[in-house]
This record gives sequence, structure tokens and C-alpha cells, in this order.
Amino acid sequence: MEKMRKLIICLISCSTFYGLQAQVIEGTVYDAKTKETIPGVVIYLDGTTINTTTDRDGRFRLVINQTVNTKLVFSHLSYESLIITPPFERLGKTIFLNEKTNILQEARVVAGRDWFPRETKMTVFKEQFLGTSEAGKSCTILNEDDIVLTYDNTTNILTGYSRQPIIIENRYLAYLVTFDLHSFSVHYTESNTLDMRKSFKVAFKGTSSFVDQSPYSIRFKTRRDETYLRSKQYFFKNLVANTLEEAKFRLFNRVARINPEQYFMTDGQEAFIIPGTNIRSRHNMVEEGPIYGVIRILYDNTLTSEIVFLTNKVSVDEFGNPDTVDNLIFFGDMGGQRLGNMLPMNFVYTPPTSALLLMRN
Repeated sequence: MEKMRKLIICLISCSTFYGLQAQVIEGTVYDAKTKETIPGVVIYLDGTTINTTTDRDGRFRLVINQTVNTKLVFSHLSYESLIITPPFERLGKTIFLNEKTNILQEARVVAGRDWFPRETKMTVFKEQFLGTSEAGKSCTILNEDDIVLTYDNTTNILTGYSRQPIIIENRYLAYLVTFDLHSFSVHYTESNTLDMRKSFKVAFKGTSSFVDQSPYSIRFKTRRDETYLRSKQYFFKNLVANTLEEAKFRLFNRVARINPEQYFMTDGQEAFIIPGTNIRSRHNMVEEGPIYGVIRILYDNTLTSEIVFLTNKVSVDEFGNPDTVDNLIFFGDMGGQRLGNMLPMNFVYTPPTSALLLMRN
């Protein structure tokens, strides 16, 4: 418990989620100033493997056959990214992108405050962004030079951003991930240190797209399944379905084991914290509020996590993705999961026997 308290992870996706129904999104992308069409724009559902690219005439067609709680992103190296929420209500067939303006953010650094060499800061960035698990250590950033890192001695915060989307090769899970990093920060309890043991909060925001580099490998399927079974998505999928016990999750209120139905009302898609219950409502490492509940989770009798609910309701899509992560704070095993352990939001788990039958057929 002491180790879990020391390491607080506030992992924040840029996504504010909306349920999407199977549809086709199509249109043409133009330069907002010149009104000329733009080829090579990447269009993707944030955090998924669903993507396409505009053709030579700036036209695109994105077929969406799954319900995923996410945003639609338009990305191009020369233009500001456009994020649409919700895409089916606000998106027309004519899309305009604004050209990027080159602002040298490095010039904002105050001389004398950043005492650490880039190599040291990059090591910390990889540990906190990719993770130190086997999956995290297997990741390689293919464009490290685009990442800008700064340590501020007056606030004890390491911050970062990337000039271009970060390209990550995850050799453990066999994904090529493109992550458009909007912000990154590590907060420390002491000055003049980048020691992970002195960090108490890690946060990063951005949008991502996944490419499956080995869709038919049993070895990578096994690794992905093992990763998914301990994930936030799998927990929430089983929470709303009232199948936590079958999924090897046990819940605790403080130190007492609880029946989820005592504290949560579910309907297969949403989970409500029942008003008036005695669920823990304070956490000594969280100042934000109000806190509607704190639950402790034990997975497979080995992995411990905590979830702080800053909301009394969570809506979940068919894959287990909650409708908001800004109102959920994770500690312990779930809190320690980084990009290296992330699966696409539209990842489909199939039991080993079923998967082998599908592969043979």
C-alpha cells in the first residue's frame, strides 16, 4: 500500500468520449486559407486501429463498423490537428485545416533553471511515458529528436511536448503507434531531482492511432490478451455487466471486501454509484473533488489498484472504454500502466479456444 501511495499516476487521454454507431464518414479536406485540397491527411478514431488517408484530391472515406467511445482526428505534419466531438453531429463533408505556425517553445525556458542534460530527461520521459514493464521496455521511439523536454527548478516539474507526432514501435505487443503528444508532465516532491521515487504525479495528453503489425500471430495474441485482462477496459466492461467475480476482480471498500451490487447500480452500459452508501469518499493523495467514491481492486489475487471516482456515473462502450477519463484517477497497477501497455480502444478479446478455431477456419 505504501508503494502504491507514493506513485500516483494520472494518465489522461485527450479523448472526451462519445458513442459512435456503424457509419461511413466521407468528405474533402481543404486548406482554410488557400481553399486548395490537401492530400495525405490522416483521419483516425483516437486510440483505435480505425484510420484512413486523404487521396490526391483531398477526399477521404472512413468506414466505421464498431461502437467506440472516442473522437475523430484529422492530422497532417503541416497543419494544426482538428479534433471533432462528436463527429456524426458536427462533421460536414467539407473540412478545413489551418496551417501550422512555427513557435519556438524552447525559447520560453528560463536560463539556469534546467540543470539536467537531455539524455537524463529523455531516460525519465521513456520510463514515465512508455513504462518500465516488459512491454514498455520493448518500445522504441523512432523520432526522439522531435521531443522537447524542460525541467523547472522553481516548480519541480518536468514538462514536454513533441514538434511532430511521436512514432513508437512496440515490439512486445506488435503495434506501431502514432501518438500526437499535446502535453507531458512529471511532478516531484523535491527540487533538483528526476528520481522516479520522488515523483508523485504523472500526466500526459494526446491522441493516438494504432497499426497492427502482426494480426495473425498466436504469440502476440497471447500477450495482448494477458495485457487486456488486467486493463481498465476489462474492469469497466465487467463492472457494468455484473461479471467482476468471473473476471477475477474483487472489490474492497477500505479493507473490507464488498459485493459490487451494494455500491453500484448497473444496466450493461452504465454504472451508477448508489447514493447514500458508505463507500469511501476521501483519498489522502487526491485534492480534486468532490469525490463520489474510492474502491480498491484486487485482480487474480495478485495485482492491486485503486480508482477514485470524481463522478457518480460512468458510461461504457462495448469494448469497456469509459465515457470520461478526466473524472477517474487510477493508482497501483492500473495507475502504473503506460503507453507500452496500451491496446487499441477497439481491441477485441477472444478466449484462446475460440481464437484458435477462428484462425484454423
